[in-house]
Amino acid sequence: MRKTFYVLLASVAALLFVSCAQQAEQGIVIKETNGKFELFIDGVPTYINGVGGTNRLDMAAANGSNAFRTWGGSKEQVKEILSLAKEHNMYVMQGISMTKDSARYFDEDYKERLRVEVRELAEAFKDDPNLLLWGIGNEIDLGNANIPEAWMLVNELAEIIKSIDKRHLVSSVIAHNKKALDLIAEYAPALEVIGINSYGSIGSVERDVKESKYNGAYLITEWGPTGFWETDLTSWGAPLEQTSEEKRIVYEDRYNNYIGGVDACLGSFVFLWGQKEERTPTWFSMFVESGIDGLPLNGEKTPQVEAMQRVWTNQEPAQTAPVVKQFTIDGKKAIESVTVPKNRKFTATVDVEDKDGDKLTYVWEILHEATILGFGGSYEPRPDRFGEVITTDTNSCTFSISEPGQYRVYIYVLDNTGFASTANVPVLIQ
Repeated sequence: MRKTFYVLLASVAALLFVSCAQQAEQGIVIKETNGKFELFIDGVPTYINGVGGTNRLDMAAANGSNAFRTWGGSKEQVKEILSLAKEHNMYVMQGISMTKDSARYFDEDYKERLRVEVRELAEAFKDDPNLLLWGIGNEIDLGNANIPEAWMLVNELAEIIKSIDKRHLVSSVIAHNKKALDLIAEYAPALEVIGINSYGSIGSVERDVKESKYNGAYLITEWGPTGFWETDLTSWGAPLEQTSEEKRIVYEDRYNNYIGGVDACLGSFVFLWGQKEERTPTWFSMFVESGIDGLPLNGEKTPQVEAMQRVWTNQEPAQTAPVVKQFTIDGKKAIESVTVPKNRKFTATVDVEDKDGDKLTYVWEILHEATILGFGGSYEPRPDRFGEVITTDTNSCTFSISEPGQYRVYIYVLDNTGFASTANVPVLIQ
């Protein structure tokens, strides 16, 4: 009888131990072992394969993504965002918008509004299982706000959130900026992880973090093609955009070499899992436009989506995009600064291959070069179109432009299976 009692007692103790251990594992934590950081969600090691934005989350999840990132939102908007995450079994990095204007960090009214906002958000969503972390501010260091006072406020907001929300992590997102890392280390120690946005210079992020005063984990919260501030220019200053095939190659290379397998990196959010105008309609867009008058595009995916499916799943996609090898104007590449007299005909030619043997459709458009430019990703209007959109079943098209100025000739190659490959060449009409 006594033996049975001790057996029962031992069993109860074991169950209590397991229950306590499981309870201790609840929540989201970062653990470090010999300089390697790892993210755990309710005790499960988790690597973040995320996307920027809320577009086509069904496709993101089907292709191997487990998270998405936003840049801000009201309490009602965050509620809707988390409902989307639940629907697609994904996690959310929820942004909290902050100004890039340093003067506001000396404005008590502005600071108090932020305190109230983060307190309300933390109270409302402190137990949500699809929320991964809070992102306080995005690239405030890009303006003139990379100052101690700004990071002191970020730290204060992080402490407010952490006093209420015991489950989720708190972060802030910076541009690729070593000085910002140093200031965060000194003035915002409450942050548990840092988000870093980096494009063409992503290869130096790991080194720059190691050389900074910050010694914690990080996420690459935006990355993708080489940015317009990093690329070559025409003789008149127009930035040269990579073709979609060049982008596919760098997406795969940058993920494999500078994100996956880096000891301090917990994962990333690829930019942009959607479409936006930023210098061009295609520069950062992983999907093409939809609903533009006269443009027969329906939000097709670009080769960058193919790239992410490949690196997230470690499998070769069943369907691949057309491969744009070269796009020229009268035989000249974009790097040759193509100049054409007004009213003179010129021919655009795209050299393309489709590995799947699909029938290709070619969509040609000429836009004026963008002149109304945003800052730090802010809104830009779509440039005006010159002439009409032309659709062909051949890989070349002839144009003439009567008005002097700066233009871009765009090609969209559709394989009619859901992919659109892109390229453009700036043209100066004299």
